[in-house]
Amino acid sequence: MFFRNFVIYALVILVSFGALGSTFAYQINQFALQEKINKLNDTAERAVESTVSYLEDSTFLADIGPAARIYRTAITQLAADCQGFIFITDVDGEMLLVANSEGCYTQQGGYVPAKAVKELVGKGKYYEISDLNGYLPSSHFVSGMTASVGGGKSADILVFAAIPSEGTLAFFVNILSTFFFMTLVVMILTIIVTYFITWLSVKPLKQVASAAKQFARGDYSARIPLPPRYDEVFEMAVSFNNMAESISNNEAMRRDLIANVSHDLRTPMTTIGGFVDGILDGTIPEEKREYYLKIVSSEIKRLSRLANGMLTVSKLEANDELVKASFDISEMVYRIIFSFEQKINEKKVNLNIDIPERCDISGNHDALFQVVYNLVDNALKFVNEEGEINILMAVKGGRLQFNIQNTGSEIDPESLKYIFERFYKSDKSRGSNPNGSGLGLYIAKTIIGRHGGDITARSEGGKTEFCFNIPTN
Repeated sequence: MFFRNFVIYALVILVSFGALGSTFAYQINQFALQEKINKLNDTAERAVESTVSYLEDSTFLADIGPAARIYRTAITQLAADCQGFIFITDVDGEMLLVANSEGCYTQQGGYVPAKAVKELVGKGKYYEISDLNGYLPSSHFVSGMTASVGGGKSADILVFAAIPSEGTLAFFVNILSTFFFMTLVVMILTIIVTYFITWLSVKPLKQVASAAKQFARGDYSARIPLPPRYDEVFEMAVSFNNMAESISNNEAMRRDLIANVSHDLRTPMTTIGGFVDGILDGTIPEEKREYYLKIVSSEIKRLSRLANGMLTVSKLEANDELVKASFDISEMVYRIIFSFEQKINEKKVNLNIDIPERCDISGNHDALFQVVYNLVDNALKFVNEEGEINILMAVKGGRLQFNIQNTGSEIDPESLKYIFERFYKSDKSRGSNPNGSGLGLYIAKTIIGRHGGDITARSEGGKTEFCFNIPTN
């Protein structure tokens, strides 16, 4: 993994630096070259202006009068400013004057390259890197322009300006050397950074592998330390720890399930067996048999509820497709409430209902009936005498919101964490409920989840509230 990441990072950096460095060097070189050309052209133009101005007053460039001295001084200054040379030739390319920073001299004989003369006369401008047939000590940037006396269209004099090219080349080489040096430094830093990045990336994977081995041995206590930064590795560690926590909880629940089921089956069966044996052997007198047979019947119904609950859970966890249809859930809620009328009156409960007269939704009628029934049943079990139950239902943003709240004892915060788990009973905080199977809220959560919704619970201020929401369609 280290080698692969390093190669990828190195290639990306090399290509990126290559493209960036080449573009940067090219742009800098073009900028420097353009500066040279502009300076060269400016020098040539000014030399042409001075030459034309002088020739309009004098017919011979070798004139030694005041005008000639002024002209030569100006040409010398131009050559000094550009640190180069200025050549004045006739239209055939024969040298007339040569100027540099040291002075302006009359040149007798000698010609500039015929190619330069031809191009300058033909196009009016000339530019190349040349030594002008050896008149220049090394390769220079050379620019040529024509000078016409008296406003004529034909060229009378040719002016060449030359600037050394070594500075530009040295500048370009310096940029390239700096670029290569920085690339080398970055590559070394890449090796170091890649090592630590790869190690930090691999470390959680090794921890996951180690934790997975512990899981395979049946030890579910392993957890991955969270990285300092919130990134994909952090999310992986969080997900793994959540998974480990879930597996650990499931394992604990599995053990509790076995214990709970064993207890829930053994207790009623022991009771049933004891009473039946007592009736059969005559220990229980005949006048009390009906009383004990009712207890036996109650215990059998309790076993039946437990078996039906476990069967429902099994079906829901099989992920079979729920058959959905459109129905009026308001009518269903009212029907459920009416079925608890006797219990409501017995406890003298103040029941407040705020639901629409009609509310059509698409869902599995029987499954949602079971959810609402369980929630209302729970509220009635745990509401205090002459307490209050509030039922609210509304549609908001295409989702059905159902809330049921009851007064009475609260659910402690620790129990709230697990209240929707299988076989979990919060009897410790809400009073005893021997008839419960611990499956009602788990079934409700599963059904709501299968409908694309969620269910929550909260308990504070002497009130407990269950809320669920599902899409209406």
